Amino acid sequence: MTPPRAKSKPVFDPSALNDDLDDLWPGKPTAPPRPQPVATTAQPSPSPPPVSAQAAPPSAAQAPQPPVAVPSPAAPAPRLRSVSAAAAAGEVQTRYRPPEVLLSAEVYDALYHLQITEKKTRRGLARPMGAIVLDAIEKHADQLATTWDAMEDTVGEGGLFARPSSSAVPRRRRHAVAPRTVVLSGVNAANGRRLDELVPAWGAGTRSALVEQALRYEFNLT
Repeated sequence: MTPPRAKSKPVFDPSALNDDLDDLWPGKPTAPPRPQPVATTAQPSPSPPPVSAQAAPPSAAQAPQPPVAVPSPAAPAPRLRSVSAAAAAGEVQTRYRPPEVLLSAEVYDALYHLQITEKKTRRGLARPMGAIVLDAIEKHADQLATTWDAMEDTVGEGGLFARPSSSAVPRRRRHAVAPRTVVLSGVNAANGRRLDELVPAWGAGTRSALVEQALRYEFNLT
C-alpha cells in the first residue's frame, strides 16, 4: 500500500491573488449618501367647518331677497291752471292782480292816447296806465278831497224842495256808451290798498268814480 502523499505547498499565495483580482475587477457603484431628515414642526391642518346633520336644500337655506326698487320715471310738472279754475277750487292765489276800474269812453280814449304818445317819445320810460292814474290822483289830491263835499242837497229858489248842487260831481255816472274796463297795471298791492282807502275818505263812493274824476281833472274834461 502506497503511503499518502503529503500535500505540497502552493506555489502562489492564494491570498495575494485574491487582492490582485479585486483590483482588476471594476468597482461597484457607490450609493449616494442619503439625505439627513430635517426636523420640522408639524402645523395643524385647518379643520373643515362643521356640517350640520341635516343640510337644508339650497333653495330653502337662502333667505328671500327683498324686491329691488325700480326708480319710476319722473312725473311731468303740473300745468299752471287758470285764475278762474284756481278760484273755483278755493285756492289762495299768491300772485297779485292789479285793481280794475270802469272808465267812460272819452276818459279812456284820452288815457290811451297819452300812453301811446309816451311809448313813442319816452321809449322805455313810458308809464303804464296804473302809474298815470296814481300821478293824476297825487297831482289833484287837494281838489279831489273836496270834490264830493258839495253833494249835500240845497234848497232851490222856490224854497220848497231841496235839490243837489249844480256843481256836485256824481258818485255814479250814467254812460251813453258802454264803459271800458281798465286794469291799473303798475299798481302794487300796497298802492292798491291805499287807493281803496281814499275812496271812503274823500267820499268818492267807488274806486272807478275816484279814478274817473282824477283823469277828468288831468285831461281838462268837464
